[in-house]
Amino acid sequence: MTDSSPNQPSYRLQGKFILTGELECVTGLRIGGSTEGFEIGGLDNPVIRDPVSEEPYIPGSSLKGKLRHLLEWALGMIEEHPRHRSYTAHFCGKCDACKIFGVASDEEDKRRTAGPSRLTVRDAHLTVQARQLLKEPTGQLYTEIKCENALDRITSTANPRTMERVPPGACFAIEMIFDVYQNDDRQLLPHLINAMQLLEDSTLGSSGSRGYGKVRFKNLKLVWRPVEYYSQFPRRPDAEEVWGEGLASVEELRSRVSERLK
Repeated sequence: MTDSSPNQPSYRLQGKFILTGELECVTGLRIGGSTEGFEIGGLDNPVIRDPVSEEPYIPGSSLKGKLRHLLEWALGMIEEHPRHRSYTAHFCGKCDACKIFGVASDEEDKRRTAGPSRLTVRDAHLTVQARQLLKEPTGQLYTEIKCENALDRITSTANPRTMERVPPGACFAIEMIFDVYQNDDRQLLPHLINAMQLLEDSTLGSSGSRGYGKVRFKNLKLVWRPVEYYSQFPRRPDAEEVWGEGLASVEELRSRVSERLK
């Protein structure tokens, strides 16, 4: 619990929302990895892989960062940098995006205002079905190689390059944990759902403007686990509350959450 001074709100864990499901690649997905260790003549742009299983995966930081980026644009929290010709996030410590996704550790005053980050996003690994689907047909370990040519528009000189990506149809198992510390935190859930829907209409990973990175969420399940859930032994069958299960789309998830929050 934080300092309970008059100007500082107190926080106490009330429980956790656990959101699980699948993230399906509608088009090829590329989240870049290191080229270190690749031989001459190898891939120019490999995907990131688990160092143990060598399977491609989606880092939780990549998924969380994209969700935050999209929500900040939607909330009008992206500002033009005063000195550079670029856009930067507005870490105010007061907006809903800061409460959900957190504030940088070096912004201590703003971090105190926003409180603890509510959202945790796990690394997303291939589902069992995706492993079976991808291991044989692609000829590559769970991925495909896409050859591209960058053309000089003046001389028409071709500059070939090879891109590794996860092919369409692959599914990754996702898990997001949404902590509730104050009564109003539940009302932040729709913002997360908005960000998920924005992602479906945007792209994940690199080369989105060239058709890569279209994804969709499916087979979603949302449960509420009050803090008492973690201290029960033996645990009661009704210890957790299912808000939605087998939800085919983000829109179905939105509908269930809206009903519950009324």
